[in-house]
Amino acid sequence: MKRIFFYIIVGLQFLFLVGMAASYYMIDYFGETIKLETLPVDPQDIFYGDYVTLRYEIEEIQANKWGGNENPTSGNRVYVLLENKEGAYQVVKASDEKFQPSSGQVMLTAKYKYHDSINSIYQVDYGLGRYYIEDNTGQQYEQSGEMIVTVAVAPWGQKKITDLK
Repeated sequence: MKRIFFYIIVGLQFLFLVGMAASYYMIDYFGETIKLETLPVDPQDIFYGDYVTLRYEIEEIQANKWGGNENPTSGNRVYVLLENKEGAYQVVKASDEKFQPSSGQVMLTAKYKYHDSINSIYQVDYGLGRYYIEDNTGQQYEQSGEMIVTVAVAPWGQKKITDLK
């Protein structure tokens, strides 16, 4: 009986790990691809190598597009509705309450950071701030100025960067 219980536990752990890996790759199959505007910065990580830090225009949400609690707690989940405008997705509205996107719209989840009351901006973080690149190629990204990031967004909310141009 103990042996069967042991095999069940090991099997569940294995299925969990396979499920985590599969969900990452299934984003490409089931996910919708969106393009975002960004500005790159070129730092280096001693463990992972070169990467580009990305700052997105959609991380700053104007107060007139904010529809939720006016003072959410830092680190809380925020839902941001995006729509394609002139080749890149822009913020339509954002809230700490979930809503359903209509046709041609995509909803991303983010973490609320802070509210800049002077400039009437809500700052959020999408978790897409790092993109690892080939070693010694960071200068070309840093000097290129504004770039377009292609992001795949799965129906279950997971997202990943697929390309940077």
